[in-house]
Amino acid sequence: MTSGKTKKSGTKPEAKGNAIPSAEILATAKEHRRELPEDAVFSYFVAPDERRIRFARFPASKVIEPKGTVIFMPGRTEFIEKFLEDVHVLNALGFACAAMDLRGQGMSYRPHPNRDKHYVRTFDTHLTDVKAFFDEKLVGKMPKPFIFMGHSAGSHVILRFMREHPGYADAAITVAPMVKIATGGLPEFVAKGLPLVMRYLGLGAAYIPGHTAFKEGRWGWRKKLTHDDERFCDEDYFIKNRDRRLAVGGATYKWLWEALKSCDKLNAEGYPEGIETPVLMLQAEKDRIVDNSAQTALAARMPNCKLVVIKGAMHEILKETDEMRADVWHAISEFIDLENGPTFDDVLQTNTPAPLEDS
Repeated sequence: MTSGKTKKSGTKPEAKGNAIPSAEILATAKEHRRELPEDAVFSYFVAPDERRIRFARFPASKVIEPKGTVIFMPGRTEFIEKFLEDVHVLNALGFACAAMDLRGQGMSYRPHPNRDKHYVRTFDTHLTDVKAFFDEKLVGKMPKPFIFMGHSAGSHVILRFMREHPGYADAAITVAPMVKIATGGLPEFVAKGLPLVMRYLGLGAAYIPGHTAFKEGRWGWRKKLTHDDERFCDEDYFIKNRDRRLAVGGATYKWLWEALKSCDKLNAEGYPEGIETPVLMLQAEKDRIVDNSAQTALAARMPNCKLVVIKGAMHEILKETDEMRADVWHAISEFIDLENGPTFDDVLQTNTPAPLEDS
């Protein structure tokens, strides 16, 4: 990684002959993407409010000296197992991995008694959960440096966590981060006003339009998420064959309201400017779920952020075709040294972050 501020780029990386990871590693990871690494450990930790949060560690125990730990944060509806393809890639490269299910999804605590309803009381509890994860299960137990890697809402949580808890992570890879939610042309006052009114009417737990209880398949959504039908089915495979409790249905008005509030905070004056940690932001060119223009604007405000557009990709970049995933890994290999192990001391800033605004 280069010193100082990382260069912002909107172009797809050029293919290289001696790519890292190799085509063989990527193909093997694809073949075994629905299988747990043999040294995987799944368990729970207790959050500060006494709620149980599910986590996993993939220590790459065959590696004598792991190059660091990549910590996955899933997006909305997602769970730890959905990242196994990339866990296999990173383990093969000599990295340990860890992951957690965000509360309200996967097999972590769910604040609503109906498990199909994606409901959260506040996004701030995600930050306290992540801090507890580091304090209890990562610091002193997993090899440094610590590198975040998340998707969508998980990337949103990563960005906010690094702003409010600097020093925990050495770098971050944010995939299609939820900087703002795409409204499909709906005016902002309507997008924000509807969940506000529904909450006022006591209907915060109702599904937002177009969302329902969990249904296997959901091929209408597939057209908005990925070009790869086989990888799209991975989520259903784990729900059907591992544990039905992994499933979560559509977003509720309360989840949407809290997500919108948290996005406002992420975009507030002075907030992204205080994220000093080096960040690689991967943008899906054809994203219809989150707002790409908001991503681009936020990246320009962050002092150490490199933006790379994955050409042709839809929102589920990590579940896209082999060709697009190769582009993802080329971008990652240019951001961190996958061959020799990353060091970030030369890029970490000593500037004092701007003061946080009151919640």
